Order: sequence, then structure tokens, then C-alpha cells
Amino acid sequence: MGNLLAFIRRYFHVLLFVTLQVLAMVMLYHSMNYPRFALARATQVVTTPINEFCYKWVRHFNFSLENEGLVKQNLELMRSQEANFLVSSDSLSTAYQEQVDTLRNQIRRVRLYDYSYANVVYNTIHHHYNYLMIDKGSEDGVVTDMAVISSQGVVGVVTDVTPHFAKVTSLLHPNSKISAKVLPSNQLGTVSWEFGDPTSAFLEDIPEHMDIHVGDSVFTSGYSDIFPSNILLGVITEKSKSASSSFLTLKLHLATDFNHINTVYLVRNLYKDEMETLKSKMENE
Repeated sequence: MGNLLAFIRRYFHVLLFVTLQVLAMVMLYHSMNYPRFALARATQVVTTPINEFCYKWVRHFNFSLENEGLVKQNLELMRSQEANFLVSSDSLSTAYQEQVDTLRNQIRRVRLYDYSYANVVYNTIHHHYNYLMIDKGSEDGVVTDMAVISSQGVVGVVTDVTPHFAKVTSLLHPNSKISAKVLPSNQLGTVSWEFGDPTSAFLEDIPEHMDIHVGDSVFTSGYSDIFPSNILLGVITEKSKSASSSFLTLKLHLATDFNHINTVYLVRNLYKDEMETLKSKMENE
């Protein structure tokens, strides 16, 4: 305490001058518009770069948390779509309930598809046979034949699984054949890829008399055991008629940008085994 008092006595006049000077600048700043503007402009030159640096530095560390939050939000939105549910009701029970009490006539929704997400750790787009690797495996509930999509559209199908990773056969693979439909005509076809352009694919099995136009959107049909309906595949960019067949040649611009895939969503058909069993019985008849 004695040293502090000695310091104040020694530099009293200097401290008083600085205090009064600061007080005068504050009063001038609040009493006149131009000095306030000039001071703000002068300090902005120094504070703006500092603020931008601090913002970018903090955002760099918060980006992964923000991205994870967006992924989870998208996951919930996907899980809540109507196409992921089977709408069912017992007609006999419903008829009886309608006669007794219409308020008890309830429609039951049964989940058909469920979703999870993963990060892409490896991806090829310029090979004849392209694959991705994701950081989720059997210990995370991943199984083969799960559909893989992005926030943009279709990515591929899980074809091999280890405890911690999974291999995805990309849409950019000659063996990828995806049941599709064209809107607004609702015509069914098949989307496949040929080696070359990773941004384009072809829509096959469309008869030439169908009313299909450039600019029409192509979605998954929902007629497979793997992909839900209405997942975007791409937009028709070229249309031509083949001289050797009665089918159209349609080129798509793919919705998914395979050059920039970081996070993907895994779609599991919860009743796939049951559906396959019935299909195998129908094929054997």
C-alpha cells in the first residue's frame, strides 16, 4: 500500500493530465458529431481487421460443431417424410369403429425407412469403377444394401462392411442401375452411368412416344428395396431418338456433386428381408 501511495504522489500530475485528457476526449466525442465520426473511422481501421481475424479463428473451431448440428437437423427432416412410412388401417376394424365412434378411427403409421449419417473418408470419380469409403461400419449398425444419399441426391449403395468402415458402390459405377421416374409425366425408367463424365448419367427404358422434355426432373421411383421414393437423381439435359430402337436416349445432369462429398446419409429399409422373401416366392411361381 505504501508503494502505491508513493507512486501516486510521484506521478500525480501525469496521472491527472491523462485522466483529464481522456475525459475531455470522451466529452468531445459525445457532444459533437464530426469528432465522433472521425474517431470511429480512425479506430475502425484498427479494429476491423482484428474483429475479422477473431471471427474467422473462432468460426474455424466452431465449424465442425455447426456442421454436425446441420447434419442432425437434416436427418430428422428426412426421417419425418411421409415416404418413410407405411400407412395402414384394418378395414374391418375401421368399418366397425365408424359405426360406433368416428373419433376412434385412427390411421397407424409404420416406419419403413430409417436414417443415419457418416463421413466420407475416400472417394473416386474418374475410374471405370468408382467407390466411396465411409467412417461407419457394422458396429454402428451399417449393413450391406443400405442406400446412400447426400443432401443433394443419390450417392450409391453400401456393398461391403467392416466393423468400423463401409464400402459404397458409387452411382458412378457401370453396375449401378437405379429405378427412376420422370416428373411430371411419372414415367418409369432406369438410371445408369457410363465411364467418362462424373456429372452426367443416362436414363434408359423410356419409349420414344412418351411426353418427356429437357428440364424434367428424375427421382427414385421407390420400386426397389433399397431407395425410398422421390430422392433426386438429376435433370434431363439432352433428348434424342435412337434410329435402331424405339426408346429415347436421355442424358441427365446428376444432382449430386461427386467432387465435393463430405457427409452422407445411410437409408435402411427395415422390412427389406420380408419384402425380398415375398419377391422370391413370386419369381418361383
